[in-house]
Parts: sequence; structure tokens; C-alpha cells
Amino acid sequence: LQRLDPLTRGSVFHEIQTDFFRTLVKNDMLPLLPGHTAPARGQLEWAINAVTKKAYDDLAPAIDRVWRDEIAGLRRDLYLWFDDMVVKDAAQWMPERFELAFGLPLDSARDAASMRDPVAVGEAGFRLRGSIDLVERRLSDRALRVTDHKTGKNRTTPATIVEGGRVLQPVLY
Repeated sequence: LQRLDPLTRGSVFHEIQTDFFRTLVKNDMLPLLPGHTAPARGQLEWAINAVTKKAYDDLAPAIDRVWRDEIAGLRRDLYLWFDDMVVKDAAQWMPERFELAFGLPLDSARDAASMRDPVAVGEAGFRLRGSIDLVERRLSDRALRVTDHKTGKNRTTPATIVEGGRVLQPVLY
């Protein structure tokens, strides 16, 4: 074993982000303004430590060095994401929903606004099930932005739109 499997890595990454945002909401730290950067960074570190400790206990990784290396990489990725979010987006976008689910079982991992039933999309009423990592609202005009963080290898090209029907998620969002 030389790497953490992609599904586990992605699951841990998303759980950290969700716990981080929920902590910011609980501590009234949104929108994430420059003056909140240091305390918010502390909240991110808390979320990383809490989630990875629980994951370590649950998964009992066979090789500690692999686990530590993978978590260090995950931590670097999360801090790059954090710095990008604070520097570029905090003054314009307000995070509102984290792990917003529709058509999936409701539990404490899902956003409180999640719906048990699938949602109908378009005139044909296609029914969708899934979970959205992050929904933000632009502060200037209240437009919404939906983000699904991908933690695996990017297999798309700049020309990818729906990849012959295999990549529908962005279009449906």
C-alpha cells in the first residue's frame, strides 16, 4: 500500500470541508472576511485533526507512514483551497449549504435543507438524486454557485462539456 484509495481520500476531504463550514456558521464567521482569516484557519486545522483522527480510528491503516504522508498531502490541498477561497472569493460569495442532498437518506452528515425525495429537473421532469458539496450565494446579486469538489485525477480536457453523456453533473447543476 503506497496511497490512500481515492474514495477514502475524497470522503475524508469532503467531511473536513463540511465540518469546517458548519463550525464557521456556528461561530458566526461567515462571510469569511480577511479579518477572520486566522481564526478560520484555526477552525480548518481543528476540522482536519478531528476528521482524520476519527478516520484513523475507523480505518486502522496498516502502514502509518502511508497514512501520515496522505494526510499531509490532504492538509496541503485543504490549505491551498482555503487560501484561494479567502483571497479570491470571500468578499463576493457567501457559503450557504454544505453537503446538500436530494433523493438520499437524511442523516447528520447532510445539510439541514436536504430533501429525502429526488428533485425534478427540466420540462421532462428528470428525477435526480445526489449531493452537492457547496452552494454559495453571490453577495452583490444573490446568484447561486454550485461546487462539487473533485479530489481525484482530472481526466477532462478544456473542451469537455458532457463527454458524450458521461459527464452530465456540471450541466445538471
